[in-house]
Amino acid sequence: MADPVRIISADSHVDIQQDRVLANMAREHHQAFLDGRMRAFQKMVEQKPHKLRKQAEGQQETPTKSFLDGARERPWEAAGRPGAHDPVARLQDMDLDQVEAEVLYTDVQGGADFYEAGSDAAIAATFQAWNSAAVEFASHDPKRLLAVYLVPIHDIAFAVAEVERLADEGARALQLPLYPLDLGFAPYWDKVYDPLWATIAERGLTISQHVGIMSYLLEGTGAHDPTPPKGIMQSLPPIFMSESLAGWLVSGIFERHPDLNVVLVESGLGWIPYMLERLDRMKHRHGWDHFDMPISELPSFYWRRNMAATFEEDELGVYLRDRIGVENLLWATDYPHPDSTWPESQQVIQEHFAGIDPDEMRAIVGGNAARMYGL
Repeated sequence: MADPVRIISADSHVDIQQDRVLANMAREHHQAFLDGRMRAFQKMVEQKPHKLRKQAEGQQETPTKSFLDGARERPWEAAGRPGAHDPVARLQDMDLDQVEAEVLYTDVQGGADFYEAGSDAAIAATFQAWNSAAVEFASHDPKRLLAVYLVPIHDIAFAVAEVERLADEGARALQLPLYPLDLGFAPYWDKVYDPLWATIAERGLTISQHVGIMSYLLEGTGAHDPTPPKGIMQSLPPIFMSESLAGWLVSGIFERHPDLNVVLVESGLGWIPYMLERLDRMKHRHGWDHFDMPISELPSFYWRRNMAATFEEDELGVYLRDRIGVENLLWATDYPHPDSTWPESQQVIQEHFAGIDPDEMRAIVGGNAARMYGL
């Protein structure tokens, strides 16, 4: 008799409550944290290029129904459930969906907004308090609730210390901002990060790069997108994630740190085989071997050895699983976000993996995550 299929969501979400963050933060930093969050929110909604253009043309803004308005009228199944922030309710929802464990993202931007807190001390306090609140959430059942902790990159020595602290708390996954250049920090191939990469690899932790919207999309395409839910802009981030993929594979990070593991989160799969093929072909066609390139292998070698990607529903990507690598695929529910398969994950899995080798299905829906996160 075959063992039960282990269902592990490699990408779910938890809303860290502000009061829990403040409870883990020295009072002297409370106002800086609150002010920073307000500044970040204002930056997000202002869409300055669009407003400036309208004002210059003497036009008035026309009220339109927003994405949130539509969500309130026709919420997806997981919307508004207490499991988004209550660990007891979360475990109940996981039981309902027959999901054994979840890898939980606490902030899709990897803490990008926290740098609005101002001083280095306030930024550090924000990351520590946020991570401590996430530790509290996961402590309700560490075998089923795997929080992904946020790594600050404004001070690498502090980042290393925070990683060590979190590893001692039982952390298994860490998240970095997807686009460090947008925040005024060095790209991840800069050797300033090498002590951080070395520590993460030594402690056996996994880095996550969650799909996000770069400033170009937000202030460019997003500012001029005529569709109420920003449909044009919202469709593009997974494709723009190819920049992150190329950065990790071609820049030499994995040459210097062969034990480092990075997961692309909520980016889908179908575009990855083309990018791997393109990068491998460039190594030959563009004569990379005649340059002082920082990699000795094909880019796809580092993908297979050092990277993985999550998805919820991606028929094309699953069809191309051999080109991506079965061991590099991680299924997810994305609870409680709009793409979530909750509470129909069992049905989705049956339909998605119909006709696929059972051992491959077992690996993708849970086995790979169990191996990567030590479950």
